[in-house]
Amino acid sequence: MDSNRQSIWFISRVACGLAVLTLTLLSVISISAQTRGQVAEQDENYAVFVSQRNGAAELYLIDLTTKKVSQITNSGRGHLSPSIALDSRTILFAERSGSNYELYSGQISAAWRNRRPTVVGVNRITTGTEDKYSPSISIDGGMISFASGNGIELMTYNGAGRRVLVPVSESTNSFNPVISPDGKRVAFASDRSGSYEIWIYTRSTGDLRQLTNGANVLGGLNWSIDSRQLAFASGSTSNGRSGIALANSESGSFRVLTEDNDSSPSLSARGDRLIFTSTREGDPELYLLNIGSGRIERLTNSMGVDDTAVFLSEPVRPYRSIP
Repeated sequence: MDSNRQSIWFISRVACGLAVLTLTLLSVISISAQTRGQVAEQDENYAVFVSQRNGAAELYLIDLTTKKVSQITNSGRGHLSPSIALDSRTILFAERSGSNYELYSGQISAAWRNRRPTVVGVNRITTGTEDKYSPSISIDGGMISFASGNGIELMTYNGAGRRVLVPVSESTNSFNPVISPDGKRVAFASDRSGSYEIWIYTRSTGDLRQLTNGANVLGGLNWSIDSRQLAFASGSTSNGRSGIALANSESGSFRVLTEDNDSSPSLSARGDRLIFTSTREGDPELYLLNIGSGRIERLTNSMGVDDTAVFLSEPVRPYRSIP
């Protein structure tokens, strides 16, 4: 083979290799985008929230399009802090049992769109004399984080393997734990550094690190579906009123989205909307924020407290876990 033919052969092999590499990369990018799309492609026209509009705090369902509200529990014992797994109708909540609050699990009834919604298959998953509250659940419904008189705790969905991640302390206050959708980290609010900031506990290593600085965290922590952002209530606003902020879960940098006596944010799976509670017009009511446009829409109008709403999401296509 002469030198010209060798050069042509070598160049053609290189070109072929680059073409294969390019196709491989495009394939990976396409698959990754498709996976993200399937995770994010949710029906999010409904939300569950806590309300005292009829007396005791009960769970309610709201249609975000029509704003129709339906009561889904009626125990009279008081309900707090609902949390819903993304890929199912699995719901967690705290309910008063005797002199303290315990955690319960259940399912939103299958016919919740067309009939009066209810919570079925309710099971008590904690016992003891101390209060348990602020439950959150991983994306697959497998792991639960919550706060108790013992500190920040973690356990499986059925109550097994319960253990304390961050013990209660007389000198500091840690609260509002939320497990990341991928189940790898637990975020919580704490003043262990002197001021209230977001802290991150990594399950694989047990490492504990401060995420934010100067965020003046008031609570209401809520992960984005890709575990890259955390919404929270913040006092670090331009006017001194509480607002909703969004923090990067790696760098801790954050930006304030609202600042008009706002709290209890909940991000949609697509990350384009956010439900929150506000007293901007008097009573605590629910509002819907379009993050892209900044448009805010009032959802509820009742005499009682409406608070801690979470999106009720069901996959439009078969669900895939985020890698």
